[in-house]
Amino acid sequence: MMRDPDRIPEILELLGEIWRLEPDLRLGQLIFNAARIRDEGIEDVFSIEDAVLRKGLIRYLELIKARQA
Repeated sequence: MMRDPDRIPEILELLGEIWRLEPDLRLGQLIFNAARIRDEGIEDVFSIEDAVLRKGLIRYLELIKARQA
């Protein structure tokens, strides 16, 4: 199965936006946090699907922005 390459720009943009708002995070921390927000039981971010991570990134961004408001 070939994954849709159109998913890449949106995920990268979300990562960049969050990272700019939280520059003290390491990239691994950011990804792990986003994955856990989406699914608290997740420990293995290696196997997480991009669509699930995308939803976690969106939720993480919402939480950061709400905290800053």
